[in-house]
Amino acid sequence: MKNYYKTAWRNLTRNKIFSVINILGLSLGIAAFLMIVNYLRFENSFDDFHTKKERIFRIPMAVAEKDGKEQTFAFTYPALAPALLKDFPEIEEAVRLRRRSGIVRSGEQRFSEGGIYYADASFFKIFTFPIINGVSTNPFSGLNDAVITASTAKKYFGNENAVGKTLNYNNEDYIIKAVVADPPTASHLDFDILLNYEKYIAETGGRANTSWGWSDFYTYVLLKSGTNPKAVEARFPAMAQRYMGDDMKASGYQVSFHLQPIKEIHLKSKYDYEFAGNGNFAYLKYLIIAAFFILFIAWINYVNLSTAYSIDRAKEVGVRKVIGAGKSKLVFQFLSESLFINIAAVCIGIFIFLVALPYFALLVSRPVIDLQVPGWQFWFYSILLFLIGTTIAAFYPAFILSSFQPIQSLKSGRTYIGGKSGKNLLRQSLVVFQFVAAIVLIAGATGFYKQLRFMQGRDLGVKIEQTLVLRQTGNIDSSKIPSFNALINELSTHPGVESVTLSSSVPGGEVGGSSGFRLKNSDVDKRCRLLGIDNKFIPAYGLTVLNGRNFTTDKPYSDSVTKVNILVNETAAKVFGFQNPADIVGRELQSGNFNCLVIGLVKDYHQESLEYAFDPTVFYPAAENDFENVSLKLNTSNLSGVMNFTEATWKKNFADYPYQFFFLDEYFNQQYHNDRKFSTVLWIFTFIAIVIACLGLFALSLFTIAKRSKEISIRKVLGASIVQLTKLITLDYFKLIAVASLVAIPLAYLMVSNWLEKYEFHINIGIWFLILPVAAISAIALITVLWQSLRAAVMNPVKALKSE
Repeated sequence: MKNYYKTAWRNLTRNKIFSVINILGLSLGIAAFLMIVNYLRFENSFDDFHTKKERIFRIPMAVAEKDGKEQTFAFTYPALAPALLKDFPEIEEAVRLRRRSGIVRSGEQRFSEGGIYYADASFFKIFTFPIINGVSTNPFSGLNDAVITASTAKKYFGNENAVGKTLNYNNEDYIIKAVVADPPTASHLDFDILLNYEKYIAETGGRANTSWGWSDFYTYVLLKSGTNPKAVEARFPAMAQRYMGDDMKASGYQVSFHLQPIKEIHLKSKYDYEFAGNGNFAYLKYLIIAAFFILFIAWINYVNLSTAYSIDRAKEVGVRKVIGAGKSKLVFQFLSESLFINIAAVCIGIFIFLVALPYFALLVSRPVIDLQVPGWQFWFYSILLFLIGTTIAAFYPAFILSSFQPIQSLKSGRTYIGGKSGKNLLRQSLVVFQFVAAIVLIAGATGFYKQLRFMQGRDLGVKIEQTLVLRQTGNIDSSKIPSFNALINELSTHPGVESVTLSSSVPGGEVGGSSGFRLKNSDVDKRCRLLGIDNKFIPAYGLTVLNGRNFTTDKPYSDSVTKVNILVNETAAKVFGFQNPADIVGRELQSGNFNCLVIGLVKDYHQESLEYAFDPTVFYPAAENDFENVSLKLNTSNLSGVMNFTEATWKKNFADYPYQFFFLDEYFNQQYHNDRKFSTVLWIFTFIAIVIACLGLFALSLFTIAKRSKEISIRKVLGASIVQLTKLITLDYFKLIAVASLVAIPLAYLMVSNWLEKYEFHINIGIWFLILPVAAISAIALITVLWQSLRAAVMNPVKALKSE
């Protein structure tokens, strides 16, 4: 063994370029692989911290209409949880969550909170959010009890004990009974304050416990040990029919409930009204493909360089065989050398991985502590994979080296390995695989980048530029309406403000509410999004009224109004069955106890990312207490002056409400944050894969040219030009690229097409998809080998032929 490792070290130091390229290529491949796999580990670790995670399920629902159109929702009805506990003995616990927001006060402290939830007392029996201070058994014994997170306690009370203190929300005081640890980053549930759900039932007159039509409640269940989830889910249709059969028959829709494992929510959930921050399983699939491509490229480099370099070790093998070494001994020697090289590469790769981890964490917008490898399992399986790959990659070179014939190798110092064609076929096949991997990665990265550019550059049908949005998060009661109107009037007086408009939602996010509507004298409900606006919203946002009119002095929606004028978009008109959408104007719709007259048709526009189709939307004239967004259309070069004015005006009229704002174009483009992040990550790892492939190509071409130096010299003596010699050397690589392209382009096409299917609006894969990746890899390969080819072509032939 000592002799083997001495020999291995001597070979490494004698051939420094090959050694550095071999180890560096492997190290980069290992580091990139570790980086991607570790990120996938984190994304897959969401909700692992719940001790009962295998038995925790969320219940989403789907609403299917008679025409087959189906909408899916992450939330359900408040009456579902009690019904489940009553009808399903297999369900141990059930909890409802109702998300709220608003101003929370404690003394002089005042914050706008978006993470407020009403929750059943069973919350802590199902989920594992440790109580670190206060009542641990039942923190919701009283209607006005509250539980807050450690960071919320710090924000309001500093280092004081928060238990027993009060927080004021919605003009009521809530007593803090317990403080829980902050939800981990790897949790799909993120909250700041939990309030007793019984309080919400009381506030809603019982509707929050009995309604089968109000669908804004997230429902989770804990199954008893040994329960078959599919058997429980199979009985859901009968339950839906039992409690909702009459309503479904009358409205012409079908509701179905499902059991969704909590572990699938972060990556695989495709429901509307999902919690913010969910990951994307489709992206992760492509990243794992990239990870294995990079690792395979690194191993292919190793095999190629080892087999190419094996010619120089023929004499060594001959000497060892002559003095008694058997084939098994030689195989063991060369496998040992491979292990030595790979251990060095693994150590360097792990070092690169650890050094680069903080920068990668910034790139993917995750705290570095979350991406730090937590346990031995990750390292065990990674190193096991590296050892298996090393053994497979090293076996062929070891087998080839040990099969040299002593007479041939000692006679000339070089040999032919199993016939020239066999040797070249394997090496060429491996190079082709490298090119295939590189072309697929380049094509994928290019396709994703083009789709991102397409989404960011497409005409949205709505004007979001030069728009400052003030977010109103408090509850406006009748006493605040005069101040609110004064605020709007004063904001409109600034010369840099073209218009001020109010709405319940703005482009860039889901429209917050939805409801069922039906045509008068119809028995089929159609679910539409509800967007409350004022009469300035349509012109301010550049929307087009295709037929009918905009709101003018129409009465706002309220409980005292039984007939409301509304506008609908084109998609809503089509949903109601109008082939010509303009025909819906003048028709009456019914929603609950409300009669609605359609007075205008609005052209479809992109309310959300281009990933989603146009939603059927009903625009209604909202009252002041429904408006959460004040949109200012700006036309000024003095932006700071406008910002100072709006803040001062807000604080003058709404001193009790925090001043919150955002620019709409930035807010809208935030939807593409994950797409941009994924595109950047994929480009970086594609670049790493290309670098590794180029390292191998560089070393392989260097070695090939060295072995063909006499042939090149003879051709030059016989009159070959520099162009002819360069073409001779590079042509072989372009033949391999042509073969790789025939394999890679269909694979890349299927991959990108599959990814684009998730976008309702996407690019068309054109001729660029066939040309660009192949041209790119051809240019990279040409640059890699051209310099060495030119050096060989201009070399003095005397140097190569003087020993003949």
